[in-house]
Amino acid sequence: MVVERWTFQVKPGCQEEVVKTLREDIVWNPVFDRAYRIYVPFIGPQGVVVVEWEYQDLQEMEACWAAWRAKRATAEFFEKWHAWTERGGQREFWELAAAR
Repeated sequence: MVVERWTFQVKPGCQEEVVKTLREDIVWNPVFDRAYRIYVPFIGPQGVVVVEWEYQDLQEMEACWAAWRAKRATAEFFEKWHAWTERGGQREFWELAAAR
């Protein structure tokens, strides 16, 4: 299993809208029909939202993103997204080494 983790830098006052938009896109978009998690800070850095998706392997992940980029609604998503987020952030890939 591979976990892809994105950490987004969010503009002040936009965290709620970012989470709402992510939830709507993930829930209604069949491309992301997989396990995911959205995190907001409880105690820790403010101004960030973290999203994780699980994939069987990197090929599945790349196919998922290619399908998402090909959708017409993706351009509309980015128009809103860029109004709420800052440039930067972080993208990480984690491989499961052990689990219980």
